[in-house]
Amino acid sequence: MRALRIERGLSQADLAGDLVSPSYVSLIEADRRSPERDVLDGLARRLGCSVLYLETGVSPEEVNEQRLALQFAEIALANGALAQAYEQFTALASVASGEIRFAASWGLARTHEALGHLHNALTHVDALIDAARAGEPGTPGLLILLNARCRIYRLAGDFTRSIEVGEAAVREVRELGLEGTEEEIRLASSLVASYFSRGDLFGAQHLAAQVITRAEKLGSRKAQGNAYWNACTVAAARGQLTLALELADKTLALLAESSPDRNLAAMRVTYGWLLLRCDPPRVAEADAMLARAREVLGDVAAGRDLASCETEMARSALIKGDFGEAACLAEQAIGRCADSGGAELQFARVVSGLALILGGRAEEGAQVVTHAAECLAGMGSRLESGQAWRDLAEALLRCGRGEAAIDALRRAADCAGAWSSSLPTQLTSMPVPG
Repeated sequence: MRALRIERGLSQADLAGDLVSPSYVSLIEADRRSPERDVLDGLARRLGCSVLYLETGVSPEEVNEQRLALQFAEIALANGALAQAYEQFTALASVASGEIRFAASWGLARTHEALGHLHNALTHVDALIDAARAGEPGTPGLLILLNARCRIYRLAGDFTRSIEVGEAAVREVRELGLEGTEEEIRLASSLVASYFSRGDLFGAQHLAAQVITRAEKLGSRKAQGNAYWNACTVAAARGQLTLALELADKTLALLAESSPDRNLAAMRVTYGWLLLRCDPPRVAEADAMLARAREVLGDVAAGRDLASCETEMARSALIKGDFGEAACLAEQAIGRCADSGGAELQFARVVSGLALILGGRAEEGAQVVTHAAECLAGMGSRLESGQAWRDLAEALLRCGRGEAAIDALRRAADCAGAWSSSLPTQLTSMPVPG
């Protein structure tokens, strides 16, 4: 304001006029007072500028340029041009203020998440949550940010923390009277996924049923798609494959109507995952579903989702007995998510290890699967860890390594909570009565 006043040839008394005292103008210029809105409006009129310029030091023309740059950054992110999106959002965050700076920070959070830089993503989200709670204008919605925090912890493999922040967010939402809104349903759906990842199938199924009821009542196709998607995963984990496939069909139909191609492709990966776990596996259908997903995900540079797709393609190759192809695909998946260190990396390592075992390198493969299973257990994912041990046991049995397979099955039972009893080990060699 001082620079503009001098440029206009005005004294502090001239600028103050009958609006405020000259001393008040002096305090504003010394950054010791923040004028109220009506005073700011009057000062802007006398200086011949916009209120926005006095608030930010940015001209309306510059603001329009920044908004245009923000749109280009969002397009780059949507198209999977992550390096370009990161560069543009970073530039905006360093020069913009107010609404545009918050939008750039939110763009950086999502870009870091897509790149697998989860610590950086969480730093931006936490700062935005603080700004939203402080009532700063222009921040993303609080529910969107709370959902992002819950999701990022889950992607990082910290399932316990993900559930803690998710449950706290759901309580806050209910206290605000926002239960049943689309964003609340998405938040609860994220919590379902966190319960599932930790192996709490009862809690996941119970909440999933509630979420589906609220989504159907709301009538939002997007909310229903999110709810059905998570319920599908939980049903599959509980062995309810018929129900899981039915929910998958519903999810695909809903996502095809309204969701971006990337979301639809990610759901096709989930569908392929389901088909490979049928008895017998429906390999041809799964291959077709995964091929369609990979085509889209490759175009948008979706690292984590593409890694998940390639992991399932590797699993299909295992089922078909093409162990070399399985190992190649699994290594590609590992490379795509190596920086993130989340559960997806361990899933890819499990398949890589299984391919090594079945391809004749049993010792090396068993070490890879063992490490991945222990990492999953360390993340709190008992279910996934137990599944890895079970897969290891099956592979070892096929190679004639019975003792090692029995040990893996014991570890799988431990993950399921079926700990060894207090019976002495000598009983294993005693005759069985009757």
